[in-house]
Amino acid sequence: MAQHSKARLGVAEDKTKSALRKDARITTLRALAGISLMPTGQLTGFDDKLDKLKSCASLVESELVASPVCPHCSFRPANEQGQLLPAANVLKTLDDELDRMLADWQQTLLENLEDPIIQANFELLKDAQRNLIQGFLKSKNLPDPVTPEFVASIQEALSGLEKIVVTSEDIKKALLTGGSPATPEDLRKRFESFLNDRCKGKDADKLRFVVE
Repeated sequence: MAQHSKARLGVAEDKTKSALRKDARITTLRALAGISLMPTGQLTGFDDKLDKLKSCASLVESELVASPVCPHCSFRPANEQGQLLPAANVLKTLDDELDRMLADWQQTLLENLEDPIIQANFELLKDAQRNLIQGFLKSKNLPDPVTPEFVASIQEALSGLEKIVVTSEDIKKALLTGGSPATPEDLRKRFESFLNDRCKGKDADKLRFVVE
């Protein structure tokens, strides 16, 4: 019973989970995901972690007499993946992660739009698009709500950039090429070789690496 309570969300926590799915921050991130430069894998990972949080407040101790498995959610401690972390704590962590993700995505957009190479493209935009972007750069805050027009304007401004997705596994594999342990100089050369390989034949000034 104690492990079940720990691994499952109660009634109040389930309402919090449902509210998180409809949260304005999620709506904003889904809208920004339409910009090709965004690290959308982070949003997918967030959704996966939220989906894995199960809710069940129906189990009563007498039901365990017949079978040591929850008849409502099929909870069996041995079948739970990984450590049995308190589901309520995971929910709070996800809420904090949403704040960080939104702040990071906003900062990514600001930094790229402030790039002189990108700003040189502003004169090619329509007046309405340019005004939306300049308003964002001036306020340093995303508009509320993030409209399709805003997303399209950002996408147009950043269209000259090329997104290259790398995973932590890609980086790990590159740094381990040649064996471990390694000297700082070995690691530096391996990482430079990894970057050079990914940048080969491309305009490095227009490349943006996204680590997922």
